[in-house]
Amino acid sequence: MMKKEVALTAVTTTAAAVVVVVAFARQYWRQRKDRQWKKTNRILRKFASESATPVPKLWEVANAMVSDMEASVSSDHEQAKSSLNMLVSYISPLPSGNEKGMYYGVNLRGTDFLMVCARLAGKYEPISDLFREEISIPSNVLTGTSQELFNFIAVEVARFISAHPMDSDESAANEKKLGFTLSYAASQATTAPSESAIKWNNFCSDDSVDDTVGDLAGGRYYNKDSVAAISLGMGTNAAYVDSAPSAPKWQDSLPKAGEIVINMEWGNFDSNHLPITQYDASLDSDSSNAGSRVRKTLFLK
Repeated sequence: MMKKEVALTAVTTTAAAVVVVVAFARQYWRQRKDRQWKKTNRILRKFASESATPVPKLWEVANAMVSDMEASVSSDHEQAKSSLNMLVSYISPLPSGNEKGMYYGVNLRGTDFLMVCARLAGKYEPISDLFREEISIPSNVLTGTSQELFNFIAVEVARFISAHPMDSDESAANEKKLGFTLSYAASQATTAPSESAIKWNNFCSDDSVDDTVGDLAGGRYYNKDSVAAISLGMGTNAAYVDSAPSAPKWQDSLPKAGEIVINMEWGNFDSNHLPITQYDASLDSDSSNAGSRVRKTLFLK
């Protein structure tokens, strides 16, 4: 009988101890969770405060950007005290919306390029025969010469055109039309004359532009009042229409329409008015180009 009582007491004591331990553990984890939540809230409130963009702050950033824009567009970037490149694009004229026929395009990106084609019938008609194909650039071509790169692209473009040819009446009347865009900044010192344009067997590219400028041209095709384009993807950029006299960088005769396109490269924009937090600073310091393309980093965080 005594043994049963002892055993019962031991079991009861053990159960009570387990209950106490469980209760203590629950209380501990609840308190720990509360502390963690309070700490998280403090971090979030601090981050929200540092990232805040009230209207006065937005005006400070906007005014700083305008100042940089004016400083850069009025002189060579190397001489201007500006974080913006403000590259002049010599694409002229912009589309009118009356373009018709088969058009081809190449977008050169980091390690690949995109080929597209479409048949235009005017802005009030649907686009037809739209095809696209992505091509990876072999590593030996990437590390080779520019001639090897463009030879590789030319072969692929020729194959793409053979698969998606122009109609017989189009090919008889017109030279094949190519748009060439780059997914990175490119400075054009002057308009490309016909003898220096890229030519591949009755296939001529008269303009090579940044892809954001290409977006602006596409917008102008559908709407003649389109004056700006913004790209948001792996990076960010903007391009806008301006008058040639307002940009001393323009080094050619005035275009007939009097319009030029400015590629801002605003991912480079930097200002002490930007709401940069300690996390942005940490990310920037760990990047391969610390202090460069600050605004782009803010978009990608």
